[in-house]
Amino acid sequence: MTDENRQTIATEELADEFRHLSCYTTPPARTLELFAAGRGRCPVAHSDEHDGFELLLAYDDVRKGMADHELYSSEPQVLRPMLPRKPIPALEMDPPVHQHWRALFNQAVTPRTTEMMEPLVRADINHHIDAFVGRGSAELIDELAEPVPAEAICHLVGVDAALVPTVRELAIQMFAAMGEPEEFGRRQAEFGKVTVGEIHKRQSEPRDDFLTYLANVEVEGRKLDDDDYVVLLAAFLGAGHHSTTSAMSSLIFEVFGTPGRREELAADPTAIPTAVEEALRLHPPFYGFFRRTTEATEVEGVEIPKGCDVYMAWASANRDPEVFPDPTEFRLDRGRNRHLTFGFGVHTCPGAALARMELRVVIEELLRRLPDLKVGIDEPEYEFGGGDYAFMKELPVSFEPRAAEAAAP
Repeated sequence: MTDENRQTIATEELADEFRHLSCYTTPPARTLELFAAGRGRCPVAHSDEHDGFELLLAYDDVRKGMADHELYSSEPQVLRPMLPRKPIPALEMDPPVHQHWRALFNQAVTPRTTEMMEPLVRADINHHIDAFVGRGSAELIDELAEPVPAEAICHLVGVDAALVPTVRELAIQMFAAMGEPEEFGRRQAEFGKVTVGEIHKRQSEPRDDFLTYLANVEVEGRKLDDDDYVVLLAAFLGAGHHSTTSAMSSLIFEVFGTPGRREELAADPTAIPTAVEEALRLHPPFYGFFRRTTEATEVEGVEIPKGCDVYMAWASANRDPEVFPDPTEFRLDRGRNRHLTFGFGVHTCPGAALARMELRVVIEELLRRLPDLKVGIDEPEYEFGGGDYAFMKELPVSFEPRAAEAAAP
């Protein structure tokens, strides 16, 4: 058999595996392997799942596609399968409607938000560290990476501290049911009962918070209804909570799970933001979003018809060796990091600065409070949940027990 024949067979086998690819059929680790193999052989791949869709794998193709909202529409939804719900505000809307709803997020996350929120986030992080620091061990996803981002979003919008655990748990259950339309509808209703109830309270008892702003705001010339509030608050919790939890878990593993890396960052804390960007690049919480073509187009010689679903695989783009040398390596000397984890174009994540701050602060505080922290796993295991959301299953750690700061003399 000639090398050319072997290459043809390998490409055919790869294309066959892509035909069965989705976040419900292929685990994250294998997905990344397929992305790496596909970039060089079939940078526009095809899957038969979800009634069929194309995948853009190369960095330049993904970035260009995400920038072109006129050709690649975010409507009707950016995740599959399609669910019985209203579009997620801004995220699943194209201009000019997009701007009206994006303004709500811009109102919540202003240029001063990150500075104002940092002391609250730092206090929350230390509160959770105090809860386990005396034990000498912890499960950092459950005890730190999961609650802190949820608390940050609740601070941001004005949810009372006593209600945070309930809202957090309802959001987790709702997003976990993304692949089951009927179950998702039930859990969304439970989430809405609590969160929309807070909006109703603000309508009768206004406060100085974002929920009160939402309770009275008009968008496109009308007041918001309860269905609007459900998807809007789900967008805040999904984007600001789940994704940051995943990124925080990955970052902690990369910093404390690699010999010498914590010492490097402790010696030069100015490199912590670089570590944040590398973790975001290597381990994007979402592997990509779907778009739908508004007219026929061609990418890498592949014709894509009008009305076709196209998956913008930024988890693949983030590891494109044409853009990122040693793409699978975590490098603190990478310099400019043009990863696409927060999106690109008009749909770039409005809370990116807030997430980056949370990630930076958690490393600062862990280096300060637990410089001897050891990760209890050799390699993290990721799963997909709630669409193309990838999360780490566990992050056990150990350290020398010490007194909580609140109890310290």
